Amino acid sequence: PMKEQILKRLKLLPNLKATIDGVDTDLLDSLADDAIVQAQTDGFSDSSLVLGATYLLAHWCTAVCSESSNVSEQTASVLTVKYFDRAGSDDYLAEYKRLKASLTGNYIAFL
Repeated sequence: PMKEQILKRLKLLPNLKATIDGVDTDLLDSLADDAIVQAQTDGFSDSSLVLGATYLLAHWCTAVCSESSNVSEQTASVLTVKYFDRAGSDDYLAEYKRLKASLTGNYIAFL
């Protein structure tokens, strides 16, 4: 049931629809199992486990399907510069790390 909750929540993230559709269902299932284990190891428990594992799974799906998500583009009036950025991170991983850092006494301190 927990994995089902995580996958359901993952599919509600609007920016990930195309990404999730590109991930094989067996791989998605395996990554969900891994995300649960990793989130538990990192201190998430109970209801926070679903939240943490969802963001971690979103990051992994983005990493698996990414072709150019770490390429940034900067445009000036006469030229465009593209450069590699973010050191393999994304908003989902950043949120997971923020949630992990806020864990105290088995609950998450929301902003």
